[in-house]
Formats: sequence, structure tokens, C-alpha cells
Amino acid sequence: MKKSIFSKLMALGLASSMLIGNQAMVLASESSSASFTAKDGVIDEQPGDVFYEIFVRAFRDSDGDSIGDFKGVEEMVPYLADLGITGIWLMPITQSSSEHCYDVNNYYEVNSDYGTMEDFQSMLQTCHEYGIKVVMDLVVNHCGFKNVWFQEALKGPTLEDGSANPYWDYFTFIPSDANLVEKTAAEIHDEEVAYLEAHGSMEGYEVQYPMYDNATQGPDKTVWTDTDSLPIIIEKMISYGYMQPEAAEMAENIISGYKYLAIFGFAMPDLNFESEALREEIKDVAAYWLEAGVDGFRLDAARHIYGDYYSNIYTDYMFEKNMGFWKDFRASLEKEYPDAYLIGEVWEKNTNNVAPFVSEGGLHSIFDFNLSSKIYEAVSNESTAYDPEAAAETNRLTDGTDLNIVSDLITYYDLLGEASNYEFIDCPFSTNHDQNRMISLLRYQFDETAADILTANILTNEDGTPVLREDADKAEDHAKVAADLLLTMPGKPFMYYGEEIGMDGAKPDSSIRECMAWFEEPFDAEGNAKEGLANYNKVVYSLGGESSVEAQIDDPTSLLSHYKELIQTRKDIPALMNGDLDEYPIDSQEIVSYIRMTNEQRVLVLINLTGEALTQELSADPNYGEFTSIIFQSQNDTSSSLDGQNVTIAPYSMIILE
Repeated sequence: MKKSIFSKLMALGLASSMLIGNQAMVLASESSSASFTAKDGVIDEQPGDVFYEIFVRAFRDSDGDSIGDFKGVEEMVPYLADLGITGIWLMPITQSSSEHCYDVNNYYEVNSDYGTMEDFQSMLQTCHEYGIKVVMDLVVNHCGFKNVWFQEALKGPTLEDGSANPYWDYFTFIPSDANLVEKTAAEIHDEEVAYLEAHGSMEGYEVQYPMYDNATQGPDKTVWTDTDSLPIIIEKMISYGYMQPEAAEMAENIISGYKYLAIFGFAMPDLNFESEALREEIKDVAAYWLEAGVDGFRLDAARHIYGDYYSNIYTDYMFEKNMGFWKDFRASLEKEYPDAYLIGEVWEKNTNNVAPFVSEGGLHSIFDFNLSSKIYEAVSNESTAYDPEAAAETNRLTDGTDLNIVSDLITYYDLLGEASNYEFIDCPFSTNHDQNRMISLLRYQFDETAADILTANILTNEDGTPVLREDADKAEDHAKVAADLLLTMPGKPFMYYGEEIGMDGAKPDSSIRECMAWFEEPFDAEGNAKEGLANYNKVVYSLGGESSVEAQIDDPTSLLSHYKELIQTRKDIPALMNGDLDEYPIDSQEIVSYIRMTNEQRVLVLINLTGEALTQELSADPNYGEFTSIIFQSQNDTSSSLDGQNVTIAPYSMIILE
């Protein structure tokens, strides 16, 4: 009789360092005195980790209410440790009105759906006992409609006793009859600068505000919400069941005659970082959670805190404002918490627009969105060949006929390394909670007219089922190659929960954030969920079967075993875990090749993107010398080999040479 998956995982304990099956050939480097130099004379080591993104609501339910919680996460820490995870990123865990929790109602309270503060700290302690760091989402661009800051601000600039409302400036309010114009924020700024130069002061200038100019909603919707419309909105929200009846009391205290800025919708008003009090409050919030035991923050919408409009996000004057805050934010935290780790969400493919966020005491890391797209393109097409004309100009990955995965990364590292005094640490990933899951991208067809396939809509048949790709049978092989690329890259790679078992998921967001597939048969004949399943919403994709932990945990050929093998290999080879990156040019677009190196070790990574065995002649590198022995070959790969200078790589496989 099979043990339950839960029993198996609990029995693992601290066995995350144990090897799986007939462990792949991984040899510790003995070449501590290796004689080689980097091409540019500098080896920029990046301390590595392997992070795992968790949506608590969907991960593991401990109390039978179908909602994931802190205790559920804590129960599965042995699973994460056995997988090899050394850090987790928790999507927002503060009190909120929504399932996604990006509308924070109280920055100083945990979400009651997830448990108590004591539950949270118990989870933190267990993670730390297993050597797993915990980074939490900090949502600072906007807050929730029901946040006490906003509810107090809605009373107006002056309180009943005649005193100034301390929360009014936490948000951007303008009179309803303010001068809203169909100009971009950048155009308005240029006019203001020109007026000041011409007149020596702004006296006589009529202030203008952009009516649209929003990257999230587009030009057909204004970014402003009338306070006069809120009573009607609240009434509708109550009737739809999105707010409780007592919410009607809110409408009684709302000042009329104003508009407020909310680029992500009326329910998530933008915070005003021009307010010194607000800036100090946000620093207090961060210090509160660091004191509670978290190891750092993933900073949501980091590019938006100043520059609420698409047109001025990357202007020089907005860069100066944004970076002024982030540097001050980091410096204030490091006084008491010197090891706090800050990673920013800057969803941007233009590296010149990313560099300032890590410059001169800015953030430690930025998610590598450009690499994410290139990983998909390479494994999907089984080649690095690229047609730039086939991509939208705003989403073009390169201007050449090759994805230039390695050379572009080196340029990126050089740019951000120099900007940050070589403190920058890259954060590669495959997909995240805002994007279609990797296995689905490789299995199904998506709207090819979309600007970005990672966020495109899935194509469906008449019965609503997804349309399969012609090569859908290769999806798991392609997913393994994507893992090879991700987990041999520098920095701190991030995995999305369920990625290691090939969980499906495609837009809308709710279907990308379904319950973690622990069980092969998650529901019984009556449709009741098994104990532990966090099926908080309708399950479309996460229906167990082969794409489950239970089905894969004892299978040495499974995607889960592949991830465990890769992560262990990354830990065993210092050049993979902490090393820099350099090119190793070969004459093939079907093999991705690169050198990883620390000051003491250099290795050559060769990844076959195709379903056929490929043979490649190797040559000595002028800087790194010859690579003469295989130090990694997957336990399931029985045909890759090295014969003198000729290497043969099995289909959809990776080998590492030293």
C-alpha cells in the first residue's frame, strides 16, 4: 500500500541534501588553482540561491476551508527543502479584500484567511531551520480601497475639528473641475519646464493633469475616479457581494468634488510618494516586517512609485525621483537590517531603463523579464534562430537573427554591474503569477496577434478545451530544457510554484494561480477535495493526474526528479551556483553553450534544444583553456559522451564539462 504523499514528505525531514535515484555524475572541482582569466579580466561572482514563488492561498490548506494558509506552507517546508529550495517569495500576505491580495487594507496585519501572526512567525522559523530564506511581496505603489489610510483621506483635506487631515497627502487628489487635458504627463512636464524658463516662475500658469496616459488601462479609460461616484460604486459592490452591507457607512464620510489617482482601478488608489509622511510610513512598514523575521522584499511595481503615467516612467526627472526614494529606502533599512534583500519588479525589456534601479545603492536585484522570453523562444522553437520582424517593436527581443542569449546577458551584466559597483545580482525566471505557465505555452496554442505570448489568451475549441500545438507531445521535454537553461544561469533563479511538476495554467490570472497539484486524484467521486488541497477557486487546469507531486515523486524520469537533480547539481558546482557568465561560441543555433566561472573554477554548459542527438567539435578557449571531462550528465542520459574533442549530446539534454 502506498504511503500518502504527506507522510512521504514529512519523512524526508532534512533529506534535501540526499541524492535522488542513481545520482547524476557530479564531481566536485579539484582545480582550485586553475589558471585562466575572464575575457574582460573581471569575474563578477553572484552569490546564488534557488527561490520558489508561493501564492499562499493556492499552496496548501491546513484547516479544511479550501484556502491555503501559513500552517499549510509550514507543513510542506520539507518538500521545498528536498527539492533544494533555499529561498521562497510569498505573494502578498497582508490583510486585503481580494484573492490576489495586491490591494492592501492593512500593512501591519497578516491576511486573516492565511492565519495569525503567530502562524506566520512559526512558518518563518521552520523555513529558517531548513535554511530557507523568506522574501515577502511589499505592495507600495498603491493600497486597497478599504485601507484605513484611504478611508481617512476620503474625509477631505480638513477634518471636522478644523485640523489638517494627515492622510490627505498620502494620495493624489485634485478638484473635480481641475484642468484635465488629453496630453501625456511628459508633454505637460515639458510645457511646465518651458513656462518656468520663459517666465522665471510658475505664477499665472494653469496647472494641467493628464486625462489618460496609463499603461494598465490604455487611452480609453481615465486614470481618475470621482469621489462623487463612490457611493454608487459602493452600493453596486455590496449588491454584487464584493463588499459587506456595513460598507455602506463608508459613503457617508466621503468628501465630494474631488478626483483621485488610481491607475490600477478605483479599488487600488495610488500612493503619493511626494508626501514625506507617506515615505516614512512605508519605511516603517518594511522595518516592521524585517523585525518580524522576513529576509527581504519583492517590491511590486517598483518603477511606478513616482511616475504614475506610462509616458514619464523612464524620463530623467522620474528616474531621479524613483531612485532617490529606493536608495533612501535601502539605506534606512540597512542601518538596522544590513542583510535585507530587495528585489524589484521592473517589467521592462529595455536594459537601459532597468539599470538605474540597481545603481549606486539602489535595489539589489531586478527580475530578468527579457531572459524569460528568450528561454521560452529557444525551447519552443528548438533553436536560437530569431525573426525580429515577427515580433511587435515593443516586444522585440533582439534585432538580429539569433536570440543572443549569452552575449546579451553579458552586456546586461556589464551594464548593471558597473551601475551597481558590481553589487547587482540577477534574478532569472521562466514565468510568474502574471504570465501563462511555461508548460501550457509549450503545450497549447495562443493568440499570435498578442504583443507578448507570455500574457496572450489561449485558443480554445468549440467545447472550450485548449487547442493543442502540433508538437504538444514534446511539451515535457521542452520544459526540462527550459529548466536546464534557468538553473544554470547566474544569480538567484526563481521558480513559480508547480513549475517543477508541469502544472498547467493560462490567462485569466485566476487560472494561473490554481491550487498546487499535490495529488494524482485530488477529488473523490462526489467532487470532494482531498485533505490539504487549497482549491479556493474553480479548478480548470490543476486536476492532478501525471502533473502532480504524488505521481512524480517516486519517478526518476519525471519533471520533478529533473528539477531536483538540477538544483542539487547547481549546489554541487560552485561555478553554477555563484559564478559569472562568458561566451563559448559554436557554429550551431540548436545548441546553447556558455561558460560559468568563479575565480577558482570554470565549466562549460552545453544544452541540446532539439529532439535529435547532436555532435559538436570543441576547441580550446583562448582564455579558459580546454574542457576535457564531463562533470554532469543526467541520470537518465545514457548516450551523451565526450570523445577527445568531439562531444555528443543526447536529445533534449544538457552536459557540463570541466
